[in-house]
Amino acid sequence: MGDTGSLALGGALGALMVMIKKELLIRFLGGVFFAETVSVLVQKIYFKYTKKKYGQGRRVFKMAPIIIISNCRPS
Repeated sequence: MGDTGSLALGGALGALMVMIKKELLIRFLGGVFFAETVSVLVQKIYFKYTKKKYGQGRRVFKMAPIIIISNCRPS
């Protein structure tokens, strides 16, 4: 989507929540994006650490961001 699309979408979502007076819902929706960001950071930091320590990188999650894992499970 890129920066332009994501910023426009975030701004529209924030404006909509303020207009319908559901500002606290923004925190919940923002928490999903925060969890994705943290999962990517943990994956990258742990991979670099284990690569330096053991010579081969290991992963915490099968994939990152964490939301992808729920999409890849067989039904």
